[in-house]
Amino acid sequence: MYPEHFFHYINQKIKKEWRFAFCSALCMGLLIHMFRLTNHLLTWDSVYNFHSDQNVIHLGRCFLTLTCGIGSYYDLQWVNGLLSLIYLSLVSVCLTELFSLKKKVCIFLMCGITVSFPSVASTFAYMYTADGYFLAQLLVTLAVLITLKCKKGFLPGIFLFALAAGSYQAYISYAVMLILTWSALQLLWEKLSVRQLLGYWVRFLLMGSIGIGFYLIANKLLTVLEGASASDYNGISTMSIPDARGLVLAAKNCIIDFAYFFFGPLDSMNFYKILNASLILLLLLLFCHLVWKQKLYQKWGNLLMALVCLGAMPFACSMIYFLSPSVRYYMLMYAGFSLIYLLPVLFYENMNDSEPAVKSGLSPKLLLSWGCIVLTVLTVFNFILISNISYLYMVTSNEKTFQLVSRMTDRIEHLEDYPSAKKLCLLGHFEDYDTISLTLPPAMAGIRDSVLISEQEHFVAMMETYFGLSLENCSEEEQKQIQSSALFAGMDCWPAADSVVLEGDTVIIKIGEE
Repeated sequence: MYPEHFFHYINQKIKKEWRFAFCSALCMGLLIHMFRLTNHLLTWDSVYNFHSDQNVIHLGRCFLTLTCGIGSYYDLQWVNGLLSLIYLSLVSVCLTELFSLKKKVCIFLMCGITVSFPSVASTFAYMYTADGYFLAQLLVTLAVLITLKCKKGFLPGIFLFALAAGSYQAYISYAVMLILTWSALQLLWEKLSVRQLLGYWVRFLLMGSIGIGFYLIANKLLTVLEGASASDYNGISTMSIPDARGLVLAAKNCIIDFAYFFFGPLDSMNFYKILNASLILLLLLLFCHLVWKQKLYQKWGNLLMALVCLGAMPFACSMIYFLSPSVRYYMLMYAGFSLIYLLPVLFYENMNDSEPAVKSGLSPKLLLSWGCIVLTVLTVFNFILISNISYLYMVTSNEKTFQLVSRMTDRIEHLEDYPSAKKLCLLGHFEDYDTISLTLPPAMAGIRDSVLISEQEHFVAMMETYFGLSLENCSEEEQKQIQSSALFAGMDCWPAADSVVLEGDTVIIKIGEE
C-alpha cells in the first residue's frame, strides 16, 4: 500500500466527531496557552532542567525519560507545549468516543474543559516535562478506551497503563475517574445492567492491576540496575498498604481535599467558588430530575450502583492518600477533577430529545439544559482567566528573580580577588521561600508571586545557565561551619553592602540568619 493510499484509508476511518474534537481542542488550546508557548518562563525546578534526560527513577517515574524523549530533553516551550496540546487534543478524541458524544456543542465544551482545566496551566509551569506528563494522560485514556471497546483490549491496555503510571503516577486517579464517570452514565440511563457493568469492571480490574504490577516490577528492576533508592519527596518512599486506621485517615483526607479544591478557605467569596457551588447544585438537580424521569426509584440496583460510582469520586480524585499519608496533593495531580466539571455536559448529551426544543412555558428540562451550557461556558471562561493570570504572575516572578540573580552576580564579580572564587555558600531564606503555589484560587502549583528560587543549588544553577558564572555548591558541612563563624555573625542580610563576601575561595551570601 502506497503512502497516499494508506492516508486515504486512515482518513476514511476517522469519524467527523473525532475531527471536530481534535481541531476544537487544538485551536482552543493554542488560544488559551499561546502566551506560555511563546515565552521562556522558569519555575524553581526549571533552573535544573534547561537540559535533563528526565531519568527520575527515584521518584517512581521510570518511563518518564521515554515519554519526554519525543520532544528532546530541553526546556523548549514551543515544542513541548505544542506536543502537549496535540496529546490533549487526542485525549479529547478519546473522550468523545468513550462517552459517545454526538452533539457538537457537547464536544466543543468537553474540549474546552480538557484544555483549560487549571492542571494544564500548572503543568505548563514545568514545561520541560509537560509533554511527558500529558502523553501519560493520553496513554491512560487510551488504556481505558481500548479495554472498554475491545473484548481483549485489556491486553494492550496493560502496557499502556504501565507506561503511563511509570511516567506520572497521578494519572492513575484520572483513569479511575474515567471508569467511574462512564459507569455512572451507563447506570443512570440504563444502557447496561448491573451484571453487564460488572463484566466490564473485571476487564478494567485486570488491565489496571496487571498494568500496575508491570510498572512496579519494571521500576524495581531499573532502580536496582541504576543503584537508586526511593526519594522522600511527597511521600514516595513511605508508600505502603494502609491498616484500618490508615484507611480512615486517608478517607478523611480525601473528603477534606475534595471540599477544599472546590471551596478553599471559607473566609472569602469569589467567582471560582460561586461557579463551583452552582455546579454542585446543578448536578443535584440533574440527578433528581433524571431519577424522576427515568423512574430509577423503581430500579434500586441501578440507582444504588450509580450512587456508589458517584460517591466514590472524592476518594478516586485523591486516591494516593490510601498509599501514602504524607503525600501532598497539588494542582498537577488534580486532572481527575476535570471530569466532575464535565458531568453537566455529559448529562446534556444524554438528555432525551423527544421533548420539543421550543414550546410555550419553561419546562424543568429546558431550564436544566440551559443551566448545563451556560455554567460550563462560564467555568471554561474562568479557567482561561486563571491560566492567563498564572502566566502573568510567572512573568513578574521571573523578572524579580532574574533581576535578583543579576545583582548578585554583579556583586560577586566586583569582589576583590574575585578570580579566586570557586564555591558559593548561600545561607538563609526570603520570607516567602516556602510558598509552592499561588492561591487565585485554586492553588496553582508552579506559580509564585515572589522570587522563584530560595536554595543555594538554585542560585548556582541559574548563575551558570543564564549568567555564565560557574561556581560549585558548598557542602552541608561547609555551610554549617560558615554559619557558626564570627564572619557570618558580623555580616548584614541581603542587600546590605557586606551581605556578599569572599572568604578564601568561597563566596558567602547572607539572606537571613537561618
